[in-house]
Amino acid sequence: METFIYVNHKANINNQKFEVVETKGKGHPDNICDTLAEKISANYSKYCMDKYGVILRHMIDKLSVLGGGSKVKFSGGKMIEPIKILVNGRFTDRYNNRKIDYMEIVNKTIKSYFKELFPMLDLDKDLIIIDNTHHNEGPGVVYNDDNTTNNERKNFFEVVDKEDAIRHNNNNRCNDTSTTVSYFPMSKLETLVLNIEQFLNSNVYKKEKPWVGNDIKVMGIRKDKKIEITSCVPLISRYVKNLQDYQEKINIIKNDIEKETKKIFKRSDITIYLNTRDNYEKNDLYMTLTGSAIESGDEGAVGRGNRTRGVIPFTRNFSMEAACGKNPVYHTGKLFSAIGNIISQKIYEKYKVENTVYCTSKMGDDINNPWNISVELNRKLSDIEIKEIDNMIKEIINNHNNITKKIINGEIKLNSY
Repeated sequence: METFIYVNHKANINNQKFEVVETKGKGHPDNICDTLAEKISANYSKYCMDKYGVILRHMIDKLSVLGGGSKVKFSGGKMIEPIKILVNGRFTDRYNNRKIDYMEIVNKTIKSYFKELFPMLDLDKDLIIIDNTHHNEGPGVVYNDDNTTNNERKNFFEVVDKEDAIRHNNNNRCNDTSTTVSYFPMSKLETLVLNIEQFLNSNVYKKEKPWVGNDIKVMGIRKDKKIEITSCVPLISRYVKNLQDYQEKINIIKNDIEKETKKIFKRSDITIYLNTRDNYEKNDLYMTLTGSAIESGDEGAVGRGNRTRGVIPFTRNFSMEAACGKNPVYHTGKLFSAIGNIISQKIYEKYKVENTVYCTSKMGDDINNPWNISVELNRKLSDIEIKEIDNMIKEIINNHNNITKKIINGEIKLNSY
């Protein structure tokens, strides 16, 4: 593994002239897909560990959602078409010729999370789970003329016996050619945007203001000391009596967002926008039956939302990897997202230097020896400190099996929820 540590004398992110950041909230269809993919992968992994002592091959990082249909009115409304979850992916479906009912795990996971997000839905009527999974091994298996092959990828998603199960760690080889990008610390604007969404979606806030939905999007722009925040926050129709009530509740939320903003940007010129598409004359309001646009046609897919720090940091270098739902054992788009985040945070905590970490693997690389790890520092460190960072990187990567365990146990999160 080549480790390249270099200096790029960029200004601290908080001192740069311009910054723009977005986050998609808990009930946004893209975030729902990310969260479901992660929960399904974790629950399947824990099932396999409990039953077989090894995490069997799977990937669920293509899960998507098709929004349903609803009719909304003040003080109520109804669902008229169900929400559809498309379970797109692959699972190991048998162990020693015995079927693994992975769809039971999938269904339980989805229904449990939907019950948490949308308690007003009738899950038997308003939610359809569509099994689009398969067990094909992917490219690389080449057969001889007699239709035989000694390729280890044959029966990739099956387990013949206990000894055969061991190969499901992919012999500690990287399953993809990819680059992940991590950074630390988060900027003040990133922290603010994330804080606003998590504040509005917190249990405390919902208990006080149950009329606030969870499909919240927040975008912030910083121009020197000028801060502008725009947010889309749905109201839940059963709690809204009329247009005047809607307007009053919107103003309450707007004031709450402004208070959150002033906690971080005390001396800035602050402008808050909220539900800017609303047209009161035409009854075009961000008011929903459930609190999310998923009820009325909005689609979602894994990887279209927040990056692994919980935000979309447009003015930084960031990874396009869809980490959620990937195999936590060997899929580098997931594993090295976690590894890079750990490296970056530890560098900052020890040396107080803002940094960006790039982890690049070639398919087939040993996980302990990926193609390249590059670390960009925004100020110079001593040769001794550089050597310490190099050793720290190797130690973290060599500990990747423990990182996998922390991912499936929820100790390391690769999305906001």
